[in-house]
Amino acid sequence: MRLEAEFVVADPYHRGVLKALVVIPLACGLFVGVVEHSPGMGFAAFYVMLLLEVLVGWSTKRQWPRAGRADATMRAIDGMDGVEFEGYVATRLRRAGWRVKFTPTVGDYGVDLIADKDGHSVAVQCKRYGKSVGVAAVQQVVSGARHHGCARSIVVSNREFTRAAKQLAHTHGCQLIGRKVLQAWVPPPAQAAETPAGRKSAQRVSE
Repeated sequence: MRLEAEFVVADPYHRGVLKALVVIPLACGLFVGVVEHSPGMGFAAFYVMLLLEVLVGWSTKRQWPRAGRADATMRAIDGMDGVEFEGYVATRLRRAGWRVKFTPTVGDYGVDLIADKDGHSVAVQCKRYGKSVGVAAVQQVVSGARHHGCARSIVVSNREFTRAAKQLAHTHGCQLIGRKVLQAWVPPPAQAAETPAGRKSAQRVSE
């Protein structure tokens, strides 16, 4: 499956939700201020609504609208936190034709994303690390894949994997996408994924 070089930064749904997140507190604050004839109460209502949105977004991170930053450079990817990296991987998979959903923040059983295409489900764990990824990541996603009813499992990381992780992944048929393959997802501007490495990485995801 071919990974494209140009990606939509945020789809219309996400843009609409982001606008709502700004408009709702403003509307609430304006309404309270007019009804109560008090600008102070209006500002208070605005900040209360804004705080509620932040708290709800924090408690349900994976449901919070995320752009995905599909055009990010490796330097930008290395600077992402875990949630941002999940959004990046999800966006790349969607652009490759997969339907992707985020698992719950609590009780994900080692699976961050579930990708579906052509009736096949794949459990994906995303590891934005500063060091090599160990065997635990493979153990988690392999067992988590079974829990979520997925036939395949994948670990995607901005780093490479330890020898033990590679051996266990081979035993369980878990696909590992490390830094070298991930770099093929980040082609130079105007080059798309036209290089052989880019096509190869796309095929690995779709196998």
